[in-house]
Amino acid sequence: MNLKFVYSPYQEVKEVLNLLLHKSEYLDLRSVVWPTATKLLELAVNSNKYLGKIQTLWINHSEEINKAFSGLGLKDLGFVTCFIHSISCEGWFNVSDNSIHVRTTNTGGDKELLNTIIHELLHLSTFHKDLSYEEREKIVDEYLKREQFARIL
Repeated sequence: MNLKFVYSPYQEVKEVLNLLLHKSEYLDLRSVVWPTATKLLELAVNSNKYLGKIQTLWINHSEEINKAFSGLGLKDLGFVTCFIHSISCEGWFNVSDNSIHVRTTNTGGDKELLNTIIHELLHLSTFHKDLSYEEREKIVDEYLKREQFARIL
């Protein structure tokens, strides 16, 4: 699978609106970063720095991640767009356009950022619309415990 990392002001504003319109759904999540003008401007000004960092992280681990997916018989996702954000939860995915979204600020370091990328890719690869949120999370968590991913993370 190949990832293309993108900073999109449109996607960032879209997530601001999502957070504001669905605030109650995010209140109990421990890792949400709420939008502020400072957060949004900081990513806009430094997007190239964050893109470079996440691209380097992916390049350094993509071969072993692809091997882990293949070795576990997981669906090859082909081309995936990864949108970077300064706000919201650590990550989310969209099966309709084969994309993932990751927060690149307030991440807790490279390992956590890499974990978020893999976590969201696993969601795309294992998604079934008839499963609940909890069931989907359980499937992803079980894969993350496997030796192939434990070695990476």
